Parts: sequence; C-alpha cells; structure tokens
Amino acid sequence: MRTTYVAFIAGLFLSAPLWANEHQHHAMSLPAASTPKVYQASGVVKQWDTQSVTLSHGPITDLHWPAMTMAFKLPDPSGEFKPLPVNTPVAFSFIQSDSGYTLTSITPQQ
Repeated sequence: MRTTYVAFIAGLFLSAPLWANEHQHHAMSLPAASTPKVYQASGVVKQWDTQSVTLSHGPITDLHWPAMTMAFKLPDPSGEFKPLPVNTPVAFSFIQSDSGYTLTSITPQQ
C-alpha cells in the first residue's frame, strides 16, 4: 500500500509542470484593436485650411447621408496632404472616430 501511495504522490508531483503548460491565459488576453471602416465618396473642395477640408459631396449610402457640404479633419500631421484649389473635383476616403470624420485620402479628379 505504501508503494502505491508513494507512486501516486510522485505522479502528482511530476505531472504538475504539464498542468502549468496547458494553462491558456484567457483572462490575460487583450481584445484585438478594431480597424475603423473606411468610407469612399466623391465631391468638390469648398475650403482648405491647416486642420480641415470642407467638401461638398454626393450621398454616402453606407452612412445613410444625403448630399451635403461638411468639414473633414485632416490627419495629424496634415503635411501628407497638399492643399487643393477651391472647386477641384475629388475622390476621397475617410474614417469615423469619436472625434469626428477624418480624411484618409483625397485625389483630384478630371
């Protein structure tokens, strides 16, 4: 009986590292960062300043928006976008964040 008891205790002692390796650490995982949806549209430049671009754009069906004129923030640093003249037709993309709508690209159209 004593031999069985010692074998049982030795088995428990030797298998403890195996249990430790199987721990999944689920409680320690961080949620994956979500990528914001990028919306595409076309419009016309109405105003350009250092922090935003005002565009008159057509309907944006993904957001259930009618045609309108609105300002879009330029990303920081805004040096990646070259100012375009007023009344330039453009294709643009933007994202929505807690602080508003930010341009991700803007391209003049012919």
